[in-house]
Amino acid sequence: MTEYTSIRVRRDTKKLLEKILIDFETKLGRRLDYDELIRILALQAQAKPQLLRLLLQNPVREHDTDRAQHLLRSERRRDTRF
Repeated sequence: MTEYTSIRVRRDTKKLLEKILIDFETKLGRRLDYDELIRILALQAQAKPQLLRLLLQNPVREHDTDRAQHLLRSERRRDTRF
């Protein structure tokens, strides 16, 4: 049996993850759980370290999640794997 852990995230981070989850579910045509979503995002970050570096150099302020969503969506459009 697979073991799971809990992680704490801020409410605005959870809302951002929910929106991304819905986008991925729509794109993939199937349901995802947060574990799968985080795994996909982590693999994309490994595949595109320059994007991760950019996001770390320019952290998203709590009130600026719309900009982060735009960046993620535009990068997803360029990624043909998903």
